[in-house]
Amino acid sequence: MTRKTVAIRGLDTGLYNEVFSMAKKDGKRVSDLVNSALKAYIDGDAAPAKPEESVASSVGGQPAGSFVLTVEDEGEVTLSKNDVLDISRDMGPFKIESSGTLTFEKDVDAETLRGIEKIVILSGEVRVPKKTYPQFLIKCQIKGKLDKY
Repeated sequence: MTRKTVAIRGLDTGLYNEVFSMAKKDGKRVSDLVNSALKAYIDGDAAPAKPEESVASSVGGQPAGSFVLTVEDEGEVTLSKNDVLDISRDMGPFKIESSGTLTFEKDVDAETLRGIEKIVILSGEVRVPKKTYPQFLIKCQIKGKLDKY
């Protein structure tokens, strides 16, 4: 098959990055996975995902990413390890969108971050412990400020 570059407008970069990671882990190309998904969709083997659903998997019966913790404008929130674990236990993996001030306490570790699917820093500031800064970089889409302390 001839290789040709195809651009897809509006493709969710989070989905692309996730597929890229999965392909790399499985020793496949992204194009192989996308072609399989498109073929399954055309053949009627797969139901279309809702646009707001960025992850097709579910945990504990709760669609992944269905809960979004939002910190707006002048809002300020501090989250501890127990806070994150409790929310993810009750709601499943969740997203955080912040345009205010969000601080993660020093007890938040890499294991705790597994309960958070994605952190979107729209504006404002998100403060994170130095020891877990690299893990936060992986989880964050940054349009504001990610600060380590």
